[in-house]
Amino acid sequence: MFYRRVSLLLLLASYQSAVLALPNDRDQPISLAADNATFNEKTGIATYTGNVEIKQGSLLIKAEQISATTDKEGKILTVVATGKPAHMQQQPSLEKGIATAQAEEITYQARDGLIVLKRNAKLEQDGSSFKSLEIMYSMDKGEIEAKGNTQNRVQLVFPPPKKE
Repeated sequence: MFYRRVSLLLLLASYQSAVLALPNDRDQPISLAADNATFNEKTGIATYTGNVEIKQGSLLIKAEQISATTDKEGKILTVVATGKPAHMQQQPSLEKGIATAQAEEITYQARDGLIVLKRNAKLEQDGSSFKSLEIMYSMDKGEIEAKGNTQNRVQLVFPPPKKE
């Protein structure tokens, strides 16, 4: 039991970097392409539909629809990407491979630094994968929480050690 917990903690620690970006990603311009876009000034909600693609540095999000909520100053509060599935990828560091995530709904809560993958969530990097009904990642705390149930259990797969 103890060794299973240690193994799970080590695996979760390796996924900490999965959502972190290259140091200059946040300094890069954001480009967005979609078939349609609407913005409601009163609510601060922008909705993009149809083959939506957002790029910022190494970050790439593809979805059928993306809704972004902003505050009165125009700062993003929440971004919700939906699709069958929605996809996200990012290069966490120069030393690591590209981290990919997919789910029917990907939510980023900017103030809390929380990313939530809902419904058929999957996170992959360097041959390791993490599947669950829901995966939550706290960027501030470096914590991952996965939720499943008796029919849809949390699944972890990681490759065997490399032979020298």
